[in-house]
Amino acid sequence: MSVEYSAVAAKLKAMYARFLDQKDYEELLSKRSVGDVCAYLKSMSGYSDVLSDVDEREIHRGVMELILENNVMDEYIRIYKFVDKEKRSLLSFWFMQREVEFLKREIRYIYNNEKRSSDEVNQGRFDAFFETHTKIDKSIMQSASSLDDCIRACADTPYAMPLGRAASIGADFFSMGAVLDSFLYSRVWREAHKKLKNGQLKLFEELIGSKIDMLNLMWIYRGKKYYGFPSEIIFTYLLPVRHRVGEESLRAAVHAPDAEKAVEVIVGQTPYGELFDGISSGSFPEENYRTMYARTARKIFVNHTESLAAIFAYLVLKQFETDNITTVTEGVRYGLNPGAISSHVRF
Repeated sequence: MSVEYSAVAAKLKAMYARFLDQKDYEELLSKRSVGDVCAYLKSMSGYSDVLSDVDEREIHRGVMELILENNVMDEYIRIYKFVDKEKRSLLSFWFMQREVEFLKREIRYIYNNEKRSSDEVNQGRFDAFFETHTKIDKSIMQSASSLDDCIRACADTPYAMPLGRAASIGADFFSMGAVLDSFLYSRVWREAHKKLKNGQLKLFEELIGSKIDMLNLMWIYRGKKYYGFPSEIIFTYLLPVRHRVGEESLRAAVHAPDAEKAVEVIVGQTPYGELFDGISSGSFPEENYRTMYARTARKIFVNHTESLAAIFAYLVLKQFETDNITTVTEGVRYGLNPGAISSHVRF
């Protein structure tokens, strides 16, 4: 393994050692105010610097969430600068995922004629996003009121062409989102197969491929359960990559007569049946997805730290921890009991 991978691995291990453990989450769940949550985090080595300038007696939930989200981005940038040009070309796809999620949110505002929030926290999220190295035009996007505005804001990015093609055929909101997702995952899959070999490629396929598989299966379920889409429409929204779900099994799930029958196919014919554990008692596949994806990322990170996939896995785990803290903070803010909050926290 290269000296550089060894150096990155050492850096990531040191950063990972500062993650919260189950005892820390239990402590957080016992807090009774956002200030108490903040004070506890400030006492932890992983967050003492990040929150050093924060007065926990006055902290607002949204502001703390913004600080923690910015911390994830800051860690990405530090890692990005630490690796060579070839690794950066693939690592940039983690950032592109953020851009795509941002664009989908902006397009939703446009299609639904929603007003963008003008509160300080949401504006801070917007500014923090554009203070990094995105080429999306901030000045145009801030006041975008049409899809043409959105496309113009993306003129210097790779998103302009797929968005323009989708707009030319009158694509709806769902289709625009599907176009962006398909563009992103097809591109990262293609680039990985160009630049990685053997074991490195296999690890990357497992991390990214398992995510794509689960996103496709959850979309099949949602398409049937909540939208009543016919099979041919569901197919158009599937990401064009197959990892551990064969085409035959995927088609069987899509052609199932309803969501319940689709779940039966997924449980019986794919390795992702756990996605739908507990749905009859109110659990959401999205929560199971977070747990399963974090488990895959942790396995890759712990067992193959000296790999490009481990860098992606670390970022997945960092976002996972941030989401957990956000869940706890929101629960505490709204006075939920620890048991109710913990059911939505994934260890």
